[in-house]
Amino acid sequence: MQKKQIIRIVTCSTAALIIPILGQLFVDRWNWGPGEFIFAWVFFNILGFTYTFVTNKIAHRGGKIAAGIIVVAIFAFIWIMLATG
Repeated sequence: MQKKQIIRIVTCSTAALIIPILGQLFVDRWNWGPGEFIFAWVFFNILGFTYTFVTNKIAHRGGKIAAGIIVVAIFAFIWIMLATG
């Protein structure tokens, strides 16, 4: 994995947290603590690194798209299961 890929994943994971930060500021019942932000950031990074690791091994574009769909589906499943307790 190249340094540029690592920086891109970490930057995108950090940028994805802008939405919950704005929600925390402007929505009354949005109650994330520091632990939730750290968990979300780590979770986003793990999924980004997983996608990058898998797609570096795949040469075909269709395979990369399929891997992206699978990673997003796994992300959604885990996030929903954690959110519903």
